Amino acid sequence: MSNFLTNVLKNVSTRIMLIIYLMLIIITAFFITYGYFNSLSLQEEKQYDKLKAIVTSTAVQIDGDKFQNLYNSNPEKDAITKFGTATDYDEIHNVLHQSQLNNGLESPMYTVVYDEPNDVFHYVVRSDDKIYFRHDYVKYPKELKDKMNVGGTLPKYVTENGTWLSAFYPIKNKNGEVVGVVEADIEFGQFSEIVNERYTREAIMALIVIIVFALVLIPYTRKILRHEDQQNEMILNQSSQLKEKNKDITDSITYAKRIQEAILPSNSQVFKQFPNHFILYKPKDIVAGDFYWVQDIGEYDLIAACDCTGHGVPGAMVSVVCNNALNRSVREFKLSSPSDILDKTTEIVQKSFELDGKAIKDGMDIALCAINRRTNKLFYSGAHNDLIIVRNNQIIKYKACRQPVGFFEHFKGFQCAEIQMEKGDQVYLSTDGYADQFGGEKGKKMKSVNFEKIILENAALSMEEQKDILVRRFEEWKSDYEQLDDICVIGFQV
Repeated sequence: MSNFLTNVLKNVSTRIMLIIYLMLIIITAFFITYGYFNSLSLQEEKQYDKLKAIVTSTAVQIDGDKFQNLYNSNPEKDAITKFGTATDYDEIHNVLHQSQLNNGLESPMYTVVYDEPNDVFHYVVRSDDKIYFRHDYVKYPKELKDKMNVGGTLPKYVTENGTWLSAFYPIKNKNGEVVGVVEADIEFGQFSEIVNERYTREAIMALIVIIVFALVLIPYTRKILRHEDQQNEMILNQSSQLKEKNKDITDSITYAKRIQEAILPSNSQVFKQFPNHFILYKPKDIVAGDFYWVQDIGEYDLIAACDCTGHGVPGAMVSVVCNNALNRSVREFKLSSPSDILDKTTEIVQKSFELDGKAIKDGMDIALCAINRRTNKLFYSGAHNDLIIVRNNQIIKYKACRQPVGFFEHFKGFQCAEIQMEKGDQVYLSTDGYADQFGGEKGKKMKSVNFEKIILENAALSMEEQKDILVRRFEEWKSDYEQLDDICVIGFQV
């Protein structure tokens, strides 16, 4: 065996092969390490986004005037030491406590007020059973003071109890004045341990596979080196052809993926316009014909779920054209009415897809909403994709026009529905991928009626919980069936 290894190591091809094994190990280790830190960073960003959504939704539930009166009418430290002695305290505590439970926070939420003369924050109400009324929060982070009027996040900080991520949002009275701040925390270790465990396991498995792979191939090295020139040439030619084809396919998909990611709005943009929302986006392939679209036009917040012809790379290419047409309709032509936007988008898409005077029938189905922030009115127009509103535990459905955005022989222009929104209304936009999925015991389509039933049954839950249930119910329904189409479902509370 030793003589064989000595002879093998003298062969240039074998040395190259061994070098490749070592490089494979190094590259694998690099990508595992990179993936670990990237995953940790993404998880951290996700937790910050979650915290921001929690404190924002909680702050707007607190009556700022009652909060201000509670603080001003009890000027002494420990003026409140037990529940049942101050109605306003109990009411605010219940809001915080319910928010902590609903969002699965292990650490209590709390409210603070800035005492400018003494340059300290005072604790006011907490979500747990501990009462630190008007106790000093002296060593507060600088960001809390600087951004207390607009809200934000705190840099990751370390205490004797662990490493923490925090977010805060202002409490305002009826005059719009900031009277306090809601803050919530998540312990960094709650999600970092999960990432550590997963990547440690993957690293060990990857290294074992590489080592076993290398050891198994050693006995066959001599045979590989003795192949006839003709056979070697044939293998090299086949390998070259396969690599070329794989490179072409990989380059196309990678390029399409970059385009797809570039047209989607950022998480921060969506949260800024729709703080209480979820987006379920599940492409059938690496890239998709579905996309979601968000714009801020004057006093209107626009949001849409879009389904372009096809999926995969062709669908992604069509989505670029349609996304550009939507952007031109609002930016270049200054339109804000959904029906006007869809009419103009249809015109642009038709011109984009004209070929030697002949119309190409690629286009888009869409559900488009514009919410007036001043009047709280919602304006809706759609192409095949309906609008669903859940109000008082009932579904209100607004039908889309039965024509696409694109070439249509009997095009009549899009209609617009005007809806006065009420407190607690929840709005849902979706493409047809979810409802059209085959599955269940009989392998049939889910259909819209079952999709709407899932939405109605879970409308009382938080948006994040609704998204989790939609994902779980979809996977249960699909089971072993292949995903039929791209999926895009958007839910938000006005």
